[in-house]
Amino acid sequence: MASYKGVQGALLALEEFFKRRLPTDLSDEPTNAQAKLLGSADIASKLKGNLLGIYLHRMAIDPHGRARFFSQQGTSEAGRQPELPVNLHFLLIANANSATIEADLMSWAMVELANASQLDVSHVLDIDDEWGQTEILNITPDEMSTEDLMRIWDVFESPFTCTVPYVARTIRLRLNPQHTEGPAVVTRVFPGGTV
Repeated sequence: MASYKGVQGALLALEEFFKRRLPTDLSDEPTNAQAKLLGSADIASKLKGNLLGIYLHRMAIDPHGRARFFSQQGTSEAGRQPELPVNLHFLLIANANSATIEADLMSWAMVELANASQLDVSHVLDIDDEWGQTEILNITPDEMSTEDLMRIWDVFESPFTCTVPYVARTIRLRLNPQHTEGPAVVTRVFPGGTV
């Protein structure tokens, strides 16, 4: 299970995923496109240049995994551990100086995610070393109405540009262990000495 840094790890791993795969015809002159993780401060001003942005717009507790417990891995006898399963809802945003570059950036990103739609511990190990060896983050297109998408863009200072919603399921965040009671007390031993 991941620590609270698991969300950051997943987002940075996704950014690195796109940076490593960005084709030279998009990254080199004259296009000079880049892949970049965007925060609310970045969206608060007008987007500039040729870029594929990754913007986390919502985090949600996975409704199917709320009450799950997973066995402790390794040799420890700690038993089951509580978790907080979190889904990351993010937008892929293509911003460019021309319609063709914008279309190329978005279609390339969509193809990359369709071909390699999973992130595992090897992608996030440098950021959060508490990810389990078998944990996998699945990235799929998200269901979002045009109205909901436009509501998000209404609060941005940037004008609307090509946007596709995705969801990353599921990051298992480690909760504090639940307190357990020991066995009932059946014998009391008091130290005694000679008087």
